[in-house]
Amino acid sequence: MFISASQLNRGMGVDMNIARFFVDRDPPKNNSFWKDRLLYIGFGNGYVSIPVYYDLLFRIGITLDQLLSEDHILLMEQIMHWAILQEREEISTREEMIAIRELLKGRVKDQKYFDALNTYLDQPVLKPMGSFGLKIPALNRADVFLYVLCDLDLTENQRELAIKFWYALHPTYLIIDDLRDYEKDMQDGEENVLMEWGDKSARFHYAMDMVKSNCKILQRVNPVLADFLLSYEDELKGKVDG
Repeated sequence: MFISASQLNRGMGVDMNIARFFVDRDPPKNNSFWKDRLLYIGFGNGYVSIPVYYDLLFRIGITLDQLLSEDHILLMEQIMHWAILQEREEISTREEMIAIRELLKGRVKDQKYFDALNTYLDQPVLKPMGSFGLKIPALNRADVFLYVLCDLDLTENQRELAIKFWYALHPTYLIIDDLRDYEKDMQDGEENVLMEWGDKSARFHYAMDMVKSNCKILQRVNPVLADFLLSYEDELKGKVDG
């Protein structure tokens, strides 16, 4: 399904410059995350979340020159390449970490942040550590993306906000995806965050309570996005209760 710049802008509040940049960009070659895709941003929260998160970074004062520089975007794309290979179990987590850290050699803007992120991501099971991580490990499964912040010049306050909005945004996408895939994941024995929340009758309510809590945080910086994410509630309820 095609996602237009207008949909990102009007429906999710994404700055039009950011929306157009990603929608108009060609999928990178020899990149497993975009393998066989004709569109850079298409249907799927894993793709849509990229411009949405970059918009949040823009809203906390990071310039478009930084965010959309070709050198930075190429780095982000390579991080996604290694991340999806690990998710598909084509490489180990250790191999993923080595490859990504090699990409960042000579580019790290804040060594303290980089070291803390490394220590967190080197855990066998990702549990909260400092500013990183949520109590439910399944919601931390995309945190490798936080390496993109190593390549940006951020103030301490901007970095804190970038992490805060990450944990409001991306776990919400993961919850929505897991609600949609609930029955299939149960049949296939795949990781699904709903398994963390008691019996079936309670799972939707726990999940949506977390989505609503996250959207209160996002409401402060992008109310259009918060309303968009909350609009999934009716659709998703039937996935578990049906």
